[in-house]
Amino acid sequence: MMDRQQILDWIAEGLERWPEAAERHRMVAACGPRVLARYEGFEWKALLLPARKVSTLARLDAGSVAARPCFLCAANRPQQQAAMPWRGYEILVNPFPVFPNHLTIAATDHTPQRIPGRIADMAALAGELEGFTVIYNGARSGASAPDHFHFQAVPSGYIDMLRFDRGPVYSRRFIGRDADTVVRDVEQYLLSAGLSDDGAEMPVNIAMERLDDGNLLVRVVPRRAHRPSCYPTPAVSPGAIDIFGTIVTVSDDDFMALDRDCLERILAEVAYPNPDRCIRVGIMSSRNPEFTLNGRYERVADTFFPLDDDASFTLEDVPVGSQFHWEHTERRTYPGTLELQHRSDGTVEAVNVIGMERYLEGVIGAEMSPESPDELLKAHAVISRSWAYKQIACREALHYPAQCDCGLKEAGDEHIRWYDHDDHTDFDVCADDHCQRYLGLPAEEYSVKLHEIIRATSGEVVLDGDGSLCDTRFSKCCGGAFEEFEYCWEPVHHSCLEAARDTVPSHPVPDLRDEEEAVRWIMSAPEAFCASPDADVLRSVLNRSDFDTTPDFYRWTVTYTPDELSDIVRERSGIDFGMITGLQPIERGKSGRIVRLRITGTLRTMTVGKELEIRRWLSRSHLYSSAFVVERGDEGEFILHGAGWGHGVGLCQIGAAVMASEGYDYRTILRHYFNNADIRACLIINVAGRVV
Repeated sequence: MMDRQQILDWIAEGLERWPEAAERHRMVAACGPRVLARYEGFEWKALLLPARKVSTLARLDAGSVAARPCFLCAANRPQQQAAMPWRGYEILVNPFPVFPNHLTIAATDHTPQRIPGRIADMAALAGELEGFTVIYNGARSGASAPDHFHFQAVPSGYIDMLRFDRGPVYSRRFIGRDADTVVRDVEQYLLSAGLSDDGAEMPVNIAMERLDDGNLLVRVVPRRAHRPSCYPTPAVSPGAIDIFGTIVTVSDDDFMALDRDCLERILAEVAYPNPDRCIRVGIMSSRNPEFTLNGRYERVADTFFPLDDDASFTLEDVPVGSQFHWEHTERRTYPGTLELQHRSDGTVEAVNVIGMERYLEGVIGAEMSPESPDELLKAHAVISRSWAYKQIACREALHYPAQCDCGLKEAGDEHIRWYDHDDHTDFDVCADDHCQRYLGLPAEEYSVKLHEIIRATSGEVVLDGDGSLCDTRFSKCCGGAFEEFEYCWEPVHHSCLEAARDTVPSHPVPDLRDEEEAVRWIMSAPEAFCASPDADVLRSVLNRSDFDTTPDFYRWTVTYTPDELSDIVRERSGIDFGMITGLQPIERGKSGRIVRLRITGTLRTMTVGKELEIRRWLSRSHLYSSAFVVERGDEGEFILHGAGWGHGVGLCQIGAAVMASEGYDYRTILRHYFNNADIRACLIINVAGRVV
């Protein structure tokens, strides 16, 4: 590896011997960018660099390229331009930089700009050039020397979209610690795109960087065109630097004329557009997913881009309710882009790339009945939007700059696990109950109502006390008291997710962490919004599957024989406890949900947590909740008396439905379930999850 400071020192020495290039590097260092647009995670900027006329205005037809001397061949380069040999390449100081310390890495031999077979070189270069991002411009995607193979490299931090994939340009992300695996995946993607009619590679821009945590991160942007139709007015000839967040202009007029609308028109012509504020949803994994395209699509490698707003795709055998008692498969239709991600185990993940507001129509359509009160639907739209944006922010930050503190904690005879932000690293959320249930296009008769509901809350999110996005969780039924976040997920307190009674005005919550209080609470039926027995209200919030399969949820009872319970725990945990003789709550949360449960058997004793892991271990699907009391029957049966359905954090769907039916508006409902929450329309959400 070449130490970053060594590289910078080498560049400085080279520029001392080359005053003209040194002056250009000083100029770009002093050049002030102008922000054209802000998207979640990054700003798209414009730079005025008149010296870049040489490349921006270059004639790139075959005749013009053949007629000029190749400026990357050693025989034609200025004598002042120092070269550092590297694996069949030469590292050069770029004489016409876009950023300070801009490098060109040219192949020693005069060979065409073609990426097949070169990805491994690019990865090795990214690994050795510490603190630099390596970029590639295809021959028809911004390369000013299409006849001589080369990479470029710029100091880390300038290629914003490498890390934050939000904005009008579609890209594919590849990440991993093993460079060989990442290289293979990128090559597979590029080769699957095939060749154009004239045998040239698919137009593409690539950015690659070795992150501080050891992961190799790659972004690939497929291109539709080399230059926009407006060229040369403005004279914008997008390469990787432009595509990844910095538009280069060469005249004062062009620099001042560019605005967000012009930017997005240019990018939509030269690259495939993302939907505005898009989200990546993992739909299903299969060895051979069956799908049908409905309407006009354009295929690039294993990605299918819709050419019309009403285009959709249909997937067969989509799992719904995975690992729950209502598990089944359906044939579902989805709007937007279909992305097929190939895994190392031979499976293919079908991912739907869709605009956030349209995604919400599919979520609310799946989570809520068409008969649901409007105010409930509005409340759910706001929390589903907030949670989705929170997941996006967490995923964008997952590998840069730090890992989330989530997952499995084992020590001695304790197994403590929660499932959260780090579960999906190649897409933002999944489509099943683990995240938010998303079933694509809602029923036609429901779609108009959903569209109006989403529009009525357009862009609104729930903010925590510090102005950050609230982690707006929801469950079917809290059981009469909300749970606090840290008892179900990572041990971090959220001020908007505090324990309270599901009543207005709220009565104090007993200390349900105390076992005697918890027993009294669970074995009774305290007054609560979610205790409603009104079948019409329940039908309005529960879809048909939920209503038919789960008649009891506020208070419920499950009975196991010792043999049955022992078999279930062994199957679900993979641990042989022998014959189970005892279930003992060790710790409860403020809603009475068990956080740590001691399981005693004839072969071993072990403590399991948190609440979802307890529910999974004690049922072949899921227990309704971990708020239960254990009673032993006359013949040794384990009788579990329980309260609620789900984790109980945040919005209680049944309770909110009752509130809406009683005339409460959606903002009042949200402030009931999210303590002191601020509801505000968001303009920009940065990678830290803050509204700007």
